[in-house]
Amino acid sequence: MSELHAETYRRIDDVNGNQWNNVVSQSKLGSLYNRHEWMRAIESGYDFEPRHVVVEKKGNPVAIMPNFVRELPVPDSITHALLGGLPFESLTSTYPGYGGPLILSDEREALDLLFEELESSRGPTLVYHRIQSNDLSHVRYGRYLQDRGYQPRFDSCLFFVNLGDGWESIRDDMDKERRKDLRKAEEQDYTVDVAPLADDFDGTYDAYARNTERVGGTVRPRAFIESLADAFGEQILVFTARVDGREVGRYVHLLDEEASVLRHWLSAIPERENYRYRPSELLHARAIRFGIEEGYDEYGFGVADAHFHDGVFRFKRKYGARPVPMFRMEKGYSRVVWPLYRLGRRLVRRRGI
Repeated sequence: MSELHAETYRRIDDVNGNQWNNVVSQSKLGSLYNRHEWMRAIESGYDFEPRHVVVEKKGNPVAIMPNFVRELPVPDSITHALLGGLPFESLTSTYPGYGGPLILSDEREALDLLFEELESSRGPTLVYHRIQSNDLSHVRYGRYLQDRGYQPRFDSCLFFVNLGDGWESIRDDMDKERRKDLRKAEEQDYTVDVAPLADDFDGTYDAYARNTERVGGTVRPRAFIESLADAFGEQILVFTARVDGREVGRYVHLLDEEASVLRHWLSAIPERENYRYRPSELLHARAIRFGIEEGYDEYGFGVADAHFHDGVFRFKRKYGARPVPMFRMEKGYSRVVWPLYRLGRRLVRRRGI
Protein backbone atom coordinates (compact mmCIF):
# COMPACT_ATOMS: atom_id res chain seq x y z
CA MET A 1 0.00 0.00 0.00
CA SER A 2 1.30 3.44 -0.92
CA GLU A 3 2.52 5.77 1.82
CA LEU A 4 1.36 8.78 -0.20
CA HIS A 5 -1.96 10.50 0.31
CA ALA A 6 -3.46 13.46 -1.61
CA GLU A 7 -5.88 16.03 -0.25
CA THR A 8 -7.49 19.25 -1.49
CA TYR A 9 -7.47 22.27 0.81
CA ARG A 10 -10.01 25.08 0.48
CA ARG A 11 -7.95 27.50 2.62
CA ILE A 12 -4.19 27.91 2.60
CA ASP A 13 -4.20 28.40 6.38
CA ASP A 14 -5.42 24.81 6.72
CA VAL A 15 -1.94 23.79 5.55
CA ASN A 16 1.03 24.29 7.87
CA GLY A 17 2.94 27.29 6.52
CA ASN A 18 6.39 26.00 7.44
CA GLN A 19 5.75 22.63 5.81
CA TRP A 20 4.34 24.23 2.65
CA ASN A 21 7.27 26.64 2.35
CA ASN A 22 9.73 23.82 2.93
CA VAL A 23 8.49 22.19 -0.28
CA VAL A 24 8.86 25.54 -2.09
CA SER A 25 12.40 26.19 -0.84
CA GLN A 26 13.62 22.61 -1.37
CA SER A 27 12.13 22.24 -4.84
CA LYS A 28 14.31 23.21 -7.80
CA LEU A 29 11.25 24.84 -9.39
CA GLY A 30 10.10 26.89 -6.39
CA SER A 31 9.78 30.67 -6.34
CA LEU A 32 8.36 33.46 -4.20
CA TYR A 33 5.08 33.12 -6.11
CA ASN A 34 4.59 29.62 -4.67
CA ARG A 35 5.02 30.55 -1.02
CA HIS A 36 2.33 30.18 1.62
CA GLU A 37 2.29 33.96 2.11
CA TRP A 38 1.52 34.58 -1.57
CA MET A 39 -1.45 32.20 -1.43
CA ARG A 40 -2.76 33.88 1.71
CA ALA A 41 -2.52 37.28 0.02
CA ILE A 42 -4.57 36.03 -2.95
CA GLU A 43 -7.19 34.66 -0.59
CA SER A 44 -7.24 37.98 1.29
CA GLY A 45 -7.57 40.19 -1.77
CA TYR A 46 -9.62 38.17 -4.27
CA ASP A 47 -12.95 36.39 -4.19
CA PHE A 48 -11.44 33.19 -5.61
CA GLU A 49 -12.04 29.65 -4.39
CA PRO A 50 -8.81 27.87 -3.39
CA ARG A 51 -8.22 24.30 -4.59
CA HIS A 52 -4.73 23.64 -3.22
CA VAL A 53 -3.66 20.02 -3.71
CA VAL A 54 -1.10 18.53 -1.32
CA VAL A 55 0.47 15.07 -1.38
CA GLU A 56 1.70 13.91 2.01
CA LYS A 57 3.97 11.11 3.14
CA LYS A 58 3.76 10.16 6.82
CA GLY A 59 2.13 13.50 7.57
CA ASN A 60 4.69 15.63 5.72
CA PRO A 61 3.97 17.34 2.38
CA VAL A 62 6.17 16.04 -0.44
CA ALA A 63 4.28 17.67 -3.33
CA ILE A 64 2.03 20.72 -3.72
CA MET A 65 0.06 22.41 -6.48
CA PRO A 66 -1.79 25.64 -5.61
CA ASN A 67 -4.93 26.40 -7.62
CA PHE A 68 -7.71 28.97 -7.63
CA VAL A 69 -11.18 28.83 -9.16
CA ARG A 70 -12.35 32.14 -10.58
CA GLU A 71 -15.01 33.43 -12.92
CA LEU A 72 -14.19 32.51 -16.50
CA PRO A 73 -12.33 35.49 -18.03
CA VAL A 74 -14.48 36.46 -21.00
CA PRO A 75 -12.51 38.60 -23.52
CA ASP A 76 -15.47 40.49 -24.97
CA SER A 77 -19.07 40.31 -26.12
CA ILE A 78 -18.24 37.74 -28.83
CA THR A 79 -17.22 35.07 -26.35
CA HIS A 80 -19.99 36.12 -23.98
CA ALA A 81 -22.52 35.55 -26.74
CA LEU A 82 -21.01 32.18 -27.66
CA LEU A 83 -21.22 30.99 -24.05
CA GLY A 84 -24.73 32.32 -23.54
CA GLY A 85 -23.70 34.50 -20.60
CA LEU A 86 -23.73 31.52 -18.22
CA PRO A 87 -21.61 31.59 -15.00
CA PHE A 88 -18.72 29.36 -16.02
CA GLU A 89 -15.40 29.18 -14.18
CA SER A 90 -11.72 28.50 -14.80
CA LEU A 91 -9.12 26.83 -12.59
CA THR A 92 -5.57 28.23 -12.61
CA SER A 93 -2.28 27.35 -10.97
CA THR A 94 -1.76 30.18 -10.05
CA TYR A 95 -3.38 33.57 -10.60
CA PRO A 96 -2.18 36.19 -9.97
CA GLY A 97 1.36 34.89 -10.18
CA TYR A 98 2.71 31.53 -11.24
CA GLY A 99 2.28 27.98 -10.04
CA GLY A 100 2.52 24.42 -11.26
CA PRO A 101 3.44 21.24 -9.39
CA LEU A 102 6.36 21.24 -6.94
CA ILE A 103 7.58 17.79 -5.91
CA LEU A 104 10.30 16.68 -3.49
CA SER A 105 10.14 12.88 -3.72
CA ASP A 106 8.28 9.92 -5.27
CA GLU A 107 7.90 12.12 -8.33
CA ARG A 108 5.86 9.92 -10.65
CA GLU A 109 3.41 8.71 -8.03
CA ALA A 110 3.09 12.15 -6.45
CA LEU A 111 2.45 13.72 -9.85
CA ASP A 112 -0.33 11.22 -10.59
CA LEU A 113 -1.91 11.86 -7.20
CA LEU A 114 -1.82 15.65 -7.63
CA PHE A 115 -3.75 15.54 -10.89
CA GLU A 116 -6.09 12.71 -9.94
CA GLU A 117 -7.08 14.59 -6.79
CA LEU A 118 -7.50 17.84 -8.71
CA GLU A 119 -9.73 16.31 -11.37
CA SER A 120 -11.85 14.46 -8.82
CA SER A 121 -13.15 17.77 -7.46
CA ARG A 122 -14.11 19.46 -10.72
CA GLY A 123 -17.72 20.50 -11.20
CA PRO A 124 -20.01 21.11 -14.21
CA THR A 125 -19.27 24.87 -14.38
CA LEU A 126 -15.48 24.41 -14.61
CA VAL A 127 -14.38 24.96 -18.22
CA TYR A 128 -10.62 24.40 -18.11
CA HIS A 129 -7.50 24.08 -15.98
CA ARG A 130 -4.42 26.18 -16.71
CA ILE A 131 -0.90 25.75 -15.40
CA GLN A 132 1.37 28.75 -15.80
CA SER A 133 4.93 28.82 -14.50
CA ASN A 134 7.62 31.49 -14.59
CA ASP A 135 10.25 28.74 -14.78
CA LEU A 136 10.61 27.02 -18.14
CA SER A 137 12.17 24.08 -16.28
CA HIS A 138 8.59 22.94 -15.72
CA VAL A 139 8.94 21.63 -19.27
CA ARG A 140 10.15 18.43 -17.57
CA TYR A 141 6.42 17.73 -17.13
CA GLY A 142 5.47 18.73 -20.68
CA ARG A 143 5.08 15.27 -22.16
CA TYR A 144 3.37 13.99 -19.03
CA LEU A 145 0.83 16.82 -19.20
CA GLN A 146 0.21 16.26 -22.91
CA ASP A 147 -0.53 12.62 -22.15
CA ARG A 148 -3.13 13.85 -19.65
CA GLY A 149 -4.79 16.01 -22.30
CA TYR A 150 -3.07 19.36 -21.73
CA GLN A 151 -2.09 21.56 -24.66
CA PRO A 152 0.71 24.17 -24.66
CA ARG A 153 0.25 27.89 -25.31
CA PHE A 154 3.04 30.16 -26.47
CA ASP A 155 1.31 33.53 -26.53
CA SER A 156 3.20 35.03 -23.56
CA CYS A 157 6.83 35.31 -22.59
CA LEU A 158 9.04 36.58 -19.77
CA PHE A 159 12.18 38.69 -20.12
CA PHE A 160 15.45 38.20 -18.23
CA VAL A 161 18.90 39.74 -18.04
CA ASN A 162 21.83 37.66 -16.77
CA LEU A 163 23.30 39.67 -13.90
CA GLY A 164 26.46 37.57 -13.87
CA ASP A 165 27.58 39.47 -16.98
CA GLY A 166 28.12 42.64 -14.92
CA TRP A 167 26.76 46.15 -15.45
CA GLU A 168 29.15 47.24 -18.21
CA SER A 169 28.39 44.20 -20.35
CA ILE A 170 24.64 44.50 -19.72
CA ARG A 171 24.68 48.16 -20.75
CA ASP A 172 26.70 47.38 -23.88
CA ASP A 173 24.12 44.75 -24.90
CA MET A 174 21.30 47.29 -24.81
CA ASP A 175 19.86 48.75 -27.98
CA LYS A 176 21.66 51.87 -29.23
CA GLU A 177 18.56 53.98 -28.59
CA ARG A 178 18.25 52.65 -25.04
CA ARG A 179 21.91 53.39 -24.26
CA LYS A 180 21.41 56.94 -25.54
CA ASP A 181 18.33 57.43 -23.35
CA LEU A 182 20.20 56.04 -20.36
CA ARG A 183 23.07 58.48 -20.87
CA LYS A 184 20.64 61.40 -21.06
CA ALA A 185 18.80 60.16 -17.97
CA GLU A 186 22.01 59.98 -15.94
CA GLU A 187 23.09 63.47 -17.04
CA GLN A 188 20.26 64.84 -14.89
CA ASP A 189 20.54 65.73 -11.21
CA TYR A 190 18.81 62.57 -10.01
CA THR A 191 18.58 60.12 -7.12
CA VAL A 192 17.01 56.67 -6.81
CA ASP A 193 16.06 55.63 -3.28
CA VAL A 194 15.24 52.08 -2.19
CA ALA A 195 12.85 51.19 0.65
CA PRO A 196 10.43 48.40 1.64
CA LEU A 197 6.94 48.70 0.18
CA ALA A 198 5.47 48.90 3.67
CA ASP A 199 7.36 52.14 4.41
CA ASP A 200 5.05 54.21 2.19
CA PHE A 201 2.39 51.75 1.14
CA ASP A 202 -0.35 54.33 0.62
CA GLY A 203 1.78 56.56 -1.61
CA THR A 204 3.06 53.67 -3.71
CA TYR A 205 -0.32 51.99 -4.09
CA ASP A 206 -1.94 55.27 -5.14
CA ALA A 207 0.77 55.92 -7.74
CA TYR A 208 0.53 52.33 -9.00
CA ALA A 209 -3.27 52.48 -9.28
CA ARG A 210 -3.17 55.77 -11.20
CA ASN A 211 -0.46 54.42 -13.51
CA THR A 212 -2.46 51.26 -14.22
CA GLU A 213 -5.68 53.17 -14.86
CA ARG A 214 -3.83 55.56 -17.19
CA VAL A 215 -2.67 52.69 -19.42
CA GLY A 216 -6.02 50.86 -19.28
CA GLY A 217 -4.85 47.97 -17.09
CA THR A 218 -6.51 46.12 -14.22
CA VAL A 219 -5.58 47.41 -10.76
CA ARG A 220 -4.70 44.70 -8.27
CA PRO A 221 -6.81 44.86 -5.08
CA ARG A 222 -5.34 46.90 -2.27
CA ALA A 223 -5.87 44.06 0.22
CA PHE A 224 -3.83 41.68 -1.95
CA ILE A 225 -0.80 43.96 -2.26
CA GLU A 226 -1.02 45.12 1.36
CA SER A 227 -1.01 41.52 2.56
CA LEU A 228 2.12 40.87 0.51
CA ALA A 229 3.82 44.00 1.89
CA ASP A 230 3.10 42.90 5.45
CA ALA A 231 4.17 39.29 4.91
CA PHE A 232 7.33 39.75 2.85
CA GLY A 233 8.75 42.92 4.38
CA GLU A 234 12.10 43.75 2.78
CA GLN A 235 11.57 41.17 0.03
CA ILE A 236 9.33 43.72 -1.72
CA LEU A 237 11.20 46.94 -2.42
CA VAL A 238 10.18 50.25 -3.96
CA PHE A 239 12.70 52.11 -6.12
CA THR A 240 11.82 55.81 -6.27
CA ALA A 241 13.41 58.16 -8.82
CA ARG A 242 13.70 61.91 -8.26
CA VAL A 243 15.02 64.54 -10.66
CA ASP A 244 15.95 67.96 -9.30
CA GLY A 245 14.36 66.85 -6.04
CA ARG A 246 10.99 66.06 -7.67
CA GLU A 247 9.60 62.53 -7.68
CA VAL A 248 9.16 61.23 -11.24
CA GLY A 249 8.30 57.56 -10.73
CA ARG A 250 8.43 54.38 -8.69
CA TYR A 251 8.94 50.70 -9.50
CA VAL A 252 8.06 47.85 -7.16
CA HIS A 253 10.40 44.85 -7.19
CA LEU A 254 10.14 41.34 -5.78
CA LEU A 255 13.27 39.78 -4.29
CA ASP A 256 12.69 36.18 -5.32
CA GLU A 257 15.32 34.44 -3.23
CA GLU A 258 14.12 30.93 -4.09
CA ALA A 259 14.74 31.54 -7.81
CA SER A 260 17.59 34.07 -7.32
CA VAL A 261 15.76 36.60 -9.50
CA LEU A 262 15.15 40.30 -8.82
CA ARG A 263 11.76 40.85 -10.48
CA HIS A 264 10.29 44.12 -11.68
CA TRP A 265 6.66 43.74 -10.63
CA LEU A 266 4.62 46.97 -10.54
CA SER A 267 5.05 50.31 -12.28
CA ALA A 268 4.01 53.51 -10.51
CA ILE A 269 4.55 56.44 -12.88
CA PRO A 270 1.12 58.09 -12.72
CA GLU A 271 1.90 61.26 -14.67
CA ARG A 272 2.65 60.79 -18.37
CA GLU A 273 4.57 64.07 -18.47
CA ASN A 274 7.19 62.54 -16.16
CA TYR A 275 8.47 60.34 -18.99
CA ARG A 276 10.48 63.31 -20.25
CA TYR A 277 12.75 62.66 -17.25
CA ARG A 278 13.28 59.04 -18.41
CA PRO A 279 12.23 57.40 -15.12
CA SER A 280 12.16 53.91 -16.66
CA GLU A 281 15.83 54.12 -17.56
CA LEU A 282 16.78 55.46 -14.13
CA LEU A 283 14.76 52.86 -12.25
CA HIS A 284 15.75 49.80 -14.28
CA ALA A 285 19.43 50.78 -14.24
CA ARG A 286 19.43 51.22 -10.45
CA ALA A 287 17.55 47.96 -9.93
CA ILE A 288 19.93 46.02 -12.19
CA ARG A 289 22.93 47.39 -10.28
CA PHE A 290 21.18 46.52 -7.01
CA GLY A 291 20.62 42.96 -8.21
CA ILE A 292 24.28 42.62 -9.13
CA GLU A 293 25.37 44.00 -5.75
CA GLU A 294 23.07 41.61 -3.88
CA GLY A 295 24.21 38.55 -5.84
CA TYR A 296 21.03 37.69 -7.76
CA ASP A 297 21.47 35.56 -10.87
CA GLU A 298 18.93 37.34 -13.06
CA TYR A 299 16.87 40.49 -13.41
CA GLY A 300 13.29 39.90 -14.53
CA PHE A 301 11.55 42.48 -16.71
CA GLY A 302 8.17 40.78 -16.41
CA VAL A 303 5.73 39.47 -18.98
CA ALA A 304 4.72 40.54 -22.50
CA ASP A 305 2.76 39.16 -25.43
CA ALA A 306 4.97 36.86 -27.48
CA HIS A 307 4.65 38.92 -30.63
CA PHE A 308 7.49 40.74 -32.38
CA HIS A 309 5.25 43.72 -33.14
CA ASP A 310 3.97 44.15 -29.57
CA GLY A 311 5.12 47.46 -28.07
CA VAL A 312 5.96 46.03 -24.64
CA PHE A 313 7.88 43.14 -26.23
CA ARG A 314 9.98 45.54 -28.28
CA PHE A 315 10.55 47.90 -25.34
CA LYS A 316 11.94 45.13 -23.14
CA ARG A 317 14.11 43.71 -25.91
CA LYS A 318 15.82 47.10 -26.18
CA TYR A 319 17.24 46.56 -22.70
CA GLY A 320 19.02 43.49 -24.03
CA ALA A 321 16.64 41.22 -22.14
CA ARG A 322 16.13 37.77 -23.62
CA PRO A 323 12.57 36.51 -24.12
CA VAL A 324 11.78 33.14 -22.56
CA PRO A 325 8.47 31.37 -23.30
CA MET A 326 6.16 31.20 -20.33
CA PHE A 327 5.40 27.59 -19.48
CA ARG A 328 1.64 27.53 -19.93
CA MET A 329 -0.54 24.49 -20.56
CA GLU A 330 -4.31 24.10 -20.58
CA LYS A 331 -6.78 21.25 -20.45
CA GLY A 332 -10.45 21.63 -21.28
CA TYR A 333 -12.87 20.07 -18.82
CA SER A 334 -16.08 20.87 -20.73
CA ARG A 335 -16.45 19.20 -24.12
CA VAL A 336 -19.04 21.78 -25.19
CA VAL A 337 -18.00 25.07 -23.60
CA TRP A 338 -14.21 24.74 -23.95
CA PRO A 339 -14.17 24.71 -27.79
CA LEU A 340 -16.58 27.67 -27.87
CA TYR A 341 -14.44 29.63 -25.43
CA ARG A 342 -11.28 28.94 -27.43
CA LEU A 343 -13.04 30.06 -30.61
CA GLY A 344 -14.03 33.36 -29.01
CA ARG A 345 -10.51 33.86 -27.68
CA ARG A 346 -9.01 33.30 -31.13
CA LEU A 347 -11.42 35.79 -32.71
CA VAL A 348 -10.46 38.45 -30.17
CA ARG A 349 -6.74 37.85 -30.68
CA ARG A 350 -7.00 38.06 -34.47
CA ARG A 351 -8.80 41.37 -34.22
CA GLY A 352 -6.23 42.76 -31.78
CA ILE A 353 -3.02 42.06 -33.74
